[in-house]
Amino acid sequence: MLFNSTKCVSTILILLFSLNVYSKSSNVIKLSCEYDPKSIKQELKDIGFLSNDEIDNSKICKFLNCKDVVEVIKNEIQSNGEEEFRLRNSWFNHQGILIDDFLLSKDNIKISTFVSQAYFLESYTIDRVTGKTQRAFYRFNYPGFFSDVQKLEKSSSRKVPLLNDKGKISLKTLEILALKPYEVFYFEGVCYEGTNI
Repeated sequence: MLFNSTKCVSTILILLFSLNVYSKSSNVIKLSCEYDPKSIKQELKDIGFLSNDEIDNSKICKFLNCKDVVEVIKNEIQSNGEEEFRLRNSWFNHQGILIDDFLLSKDNIKISTFVSQAYFLESYTIDRVTGKTQRAFYRFNYPGFFSDVQKLEKSSSRKVPLLNDKGKISLKTLEILALKPYEVFYFEGVCYEGTNI
């Protein structure tokens, strides 16, 4: 009985130690964001921008949250010393989504994620002085996208690699290859540092 208890405690300690060795997370920045529902623009792949009376602002706000807390988290991978940044918000709310571009200067914040496994992507441009924010949420999950990606992966004529070394697709790559999202939502609003607007 004592042997089993000791073995169980030892296993838990080993697991906790190995998790700490693998990665260490720290919060880089936390923002409270609020977007004006009247500013939402919606663009569809084969149609272009919808007119204001065709957009259901309340449904979009419910789906993508016009009030949100946005965090950038830094993970230090202990095994190889690399750092990775992840975005966490109401949509990517578990471990966050891997960030492709991240700029944090005295005056501005720019964030662009890689395409998630569900083929979603987000980008933010934030003025740290005024709080003025532009956000875009991209959906690439249309049936033809998966076959387009597979064709490009097999193609020898493409000039840029489709996937990075972690197997991720960036917005820049998609734009270069003219792979348009099925849908894009554009928001305008404010993001301020901290958790209360």
